[in-house]
Amino acid sequence: MKRFFSLALVLVPCLFTFSCKKGGEDVPASPAQLGVQVKNAEAIYEIPKSQSKSIELTVVADPTSAEAYNISLAASQSLVATYNTANGTDYEMLPVSAFSFVTNTVTLPKYNATSSSCELRLKGEGCVQDQTYVLPIAIESVQGGTNFTSPAEKAAYILFKMGEAAAEGAGTQASPYLINSLDTFFLIDGLLKDDATVYFKLTEDLDFKDVEFGEENPWRGINYGADDDAIAVAEKRGIVFDGNNHKISNFKAGAPLFYILVGSVENLTIENAEIDAEVANAGAVLVGVGGAGQEDTGITGEANIKNVTIKNSKVENDRKRSGGLISWLKGGSIENATVECEVKGSEAQVGGLAGRVSNGSLINCSASGNVTNASAYSGGLVGIVVNATIKGCHATGNVEHTTTSYTRGGGLIGQIDGNVTIEKSYATGNVTGVSHMGGGLVGVIGAEGVTVSISECYATGNISLPTSGNFGHGGGLLGTVNAKDATVTIENCYATGSITVRRYSGGFVGSLFQSDKPCKLLKITNCYSTSDLSGIGLQERCGMVLGLKDAGTVECTGFVSWNTGDWPFSYNDAVSVEGNYDGKEGTVSQQAKALGWSESIWDLTGDLPKLKNVK
Repeated sequence: MKRFFSLALVLVPCLFTFSCKKGGEDVPASPAQLGVQVKNAEAIYEIPKSQSKSIELTVVADPTSAEAYNISLAASQSLVATYNTANGTDYEMLPVSAFSFVTNTVTLPKYNATSSSCELRLKGEGCVQDQTYVLPIAIESVQGGTNFTSPAEKAAYILFKMGEAAAEGAGTQASPYLINSLDTFFLIDGLLKDDATVYFKLTEDLDFKDVEFGEENPWRGINYGADDDAIAVAEKRGIVFDGNNHKISNFKAGAPLFYILVGSVENLTIENAEIDAEVANAGAVLVGVGGAGQEDTGITGEANIKNVTIKNSKVENDRKRSGGLISWLKGGSIENATVECEVKGSEAQVGGLAGRVSNGSLINCSASGNVTNASAYSGGLVGIVVNATIKGCHATGNVEHTTTSYTRGGGLIGQIDGNVTIEKSYATGNVTGVSHMGGGLVGVIGAEGVTVSISECYATGNISLPTSGNFGHGGGLLGTVNAKDATVTIENCYATGSITVRRYSGGFVGSLFQSDKPCKLLKITNCYSTSDLSGIGLQERCGMVLGLKDAGTVECTGFVSWNTGDWPFSYNDAVSVEGNYDGKEGTVSQQAKALGWSESIWDLTGDLPKLKNVK
């Protein structure tokens, strides 16, 4: 047995030597033919212009080689003619803008038939729609040995066509349509469905710098409704758009991104947008009309906007309802919205965030752009509010009216026409040029029978109304209550801006106006004003806590009137000083402590009280 094994050891090398020799000379092994292959190749790749697809390339050897190779691949223009001749075609070379190597080198170990892989990325950039191109990929260089060939027929010939844009996904909550380019963004409108909600997710930043909208290429907003019938249909289409913390920049058009939104938009930043609208409800960056969908379709009828930021933008509108974020919120909520947008309107209802809010809520929202209006109802945050809750919001832009007609303006809200609660909010912008009725926080409360609650709020902007003519009704916090049977409670608030106005004005509340519209109750508790009334043109019907009181009931307790101008506490003693303070002794905080203000709400360590819970 051992003898047989020894003979085998001798014979094997001899056999090997024999196979490699002829006539006593070494015979080289057959050269390896190296060819390029595409893993999981498609007959033709159809990819939209702004989308891309990665494919894997490998090198195969036949026969295998005793040498190891490091191989580089490259596109070969010269092989285009070779392909066309062999296949009877006249394809052009794929433009260089439509392909790129992520990596172009592979390794082929000795005695292996297949190499490692490298990655080639294809996209439709620079191609003509529906034209077929060829991309030959051949071996450019080989290192590590010489016993190989790389014939032209063993190149990889990739056929490519720029297809129509298509959004990946199914439009469901589990598989939203993926918006990764301007091409797919413009598909959104066509993907909406009547009586259903469709989901979208932004996966790339979008820059509209090279997109020009105009008469030949108008933009009306996603889900546009041209008339009542079209609007009724649009309100039955649900849209859920997740910005996925991406950015849309340089959007310049005659309408907002979304014209009618029933659904939600969240996690989105918009920069350098400009909206120049001539249609009602089109004057906004993000949404024209939000809410009012049909509940019997399974759509809630609300518009919910969350975690949206607008930077360095402008809105100008010749028609009703203009806002930096939304023209009209008709139901739903806006939460954590930061809006830096200059807003100019020519007709009623203009606000830094929204032109009008009805039946909704604003939570932790801010607006910092100036608001200019040639009509009525303007606010640093909202022009007019009906039946809403506003909490943790603020506005810092100035509010200016450029008309001499009947107007109402407020640093936060122009007019309240429904049951409204405002908490932990403030305004710091000036309110100027208003012919009638302006307030540092709220201009006017003007609807019959409403209940309005304002708590832990303040206003520091100046109120400057015309000082000639029959104008007036300015207040450091609230301009006027012109609402029969309204109940208005103001608790733990303050105003510090100066008041320059003709008449009927107060350092805190301007007036309870019109005897035929008596306010049911104006209740003021633990508030203060340091407003300077020295700018009054004619010293008539003005006071530190309240100016004119035509009719209605006022209850005021714990009020500190820091009176540096010898103004009355209220005109014609409409409000009793008992239980309040009117003067300038010590500090405001000292007088507030004496009146028993809550130090869980107020910081009374400085000269002026500050609200602890207002950020």
